[in-house]
Order: sequence, then structure tokens, then C-alpha cells
Amino acid sequence: MHLETTHLFPDKPVIGQNSQVKGTTFGRYVELGESNFVDHATIDDYTYTGQFCFIQNSHIAKFVSIAAMVRIGPTNHPYNRPSQHMFAYNGTGYGFPDKDQSYLETRQNNWATIGPDVWIGHGAIIQAGITIGTGAVVGAGAVVTKDVAPYTIVGGVPAKVLKDRFPDDIKEKLLAIAWWEWDRLTLEARYPDFALSIEEFVEKWQV
Repeated sequence: MHLETTHLFPDKPVIGQNSQVKGTTFGRYVELGESNFVDHATIDDYTYTGQFCFIQNSHIAKFVSIAAMVRIGPTNHPYNRPSQHMFAYNGTGYGFPDKDQSYLETRQNNWATIGPDVWIGHGAIIQAGITIGTGAVVGAGAVVTKDVAPYTIVGGVPAKVLKDRFPDDIKEKLLAIAWWEWDRLTLEARYPDFALSIEEFVEKWQV
């Protein structure tokens, strides 16, 4: 939520107060809200988050809109082992021997992937290893445990398909147009067209 317009930059992210960032790369015009915690992620151009978001082991594409209190890519505990407690695989803080590096690397590389132009609602949780397709909507409070197809709206616990944003032919045309890959000059030139109806937009720019 913005109480006033935020000025963003092509060469550095705007990072809200009390946010912590580790091992993360940013694209152009990126904004993190206040009190975000981001670890081992890539966040691409024009993406923004609300307050109190937790993001780890995630690839987040361009033009993603993330509301407050969203969690993406939370790591799981090894519930199939004798103990699922952290001491059994990352016990150095407790005075135990070396970390189980193989397990930690496997868990870290279980990426959550968020496609372009996705909207994630307030308080949603996207589990590790999940892919959210281009243009999808994740409803507020949803817990996403399965991949979400492009231009699909999901909600609930666990998240289920509520409806499609557009008919299949419109989806296919949008994916072919791939406007999120347009360079800055093209976006500026075609900016007024984003106010067109979806039918007019795809008719004008279909490839």
C-alpha cells in the first residue's frame, strides 16, 4: 500500500525501512516495502512488494505486484528424518558438528518461480518449488501448494482455481506478445495502449 507516490530508479532498488536483504539481485525500478526479509532471490524489473514480506530461494519476474505480508519460497523441515528440528541438519549454533551441507543446498535450490505480471494478494503463501504462471492472480490469504497456470486466478487453503482471467485465445495472444519483454522506449511509446480493452490490445499487438 502506498500513501504517496514513490519515485523509483533504473539503477538501484528502493528498499523500505527495516528491510534485510541477502544474496539477492535486483532489476530496474524495483521497490521493497518496509520490513521485508529477502534471502537468495532474483527480483526483476518493475516488481514491487508491500510491507512485511518474506522471500527466499525465489526467482521473481518483471512487473510482479506483491501485497503486504506475503511469504514466497519458505523452506521445509525434513519431516522424513529421525528429527525435523534444525539442530539435526544445521546444528553449529547449538554446538553440534558441521552442517549437513548437501541437505541445505538441496533445500536452497528448490526455487519458487513467479512469472511476469503476477499479482499476489495480501497474506498469501507460495510454497517452495512452486511456479506461478504469467499473469496469474493469487488471492489474499491463499496457500499455494501446486503450480498455477498462466492467467489463472486461484484462492483458498490450499489454493484452487477460481476462474481464468481471459479466454484461451486471449491468453495465447498475450503470451505471444510478451509485452513485459518490451524495452523501456517501446513501453513509453505504447504506454497509452495499456488503457485499451484487452481485445483491442491483443488485436493491435498480436504477432
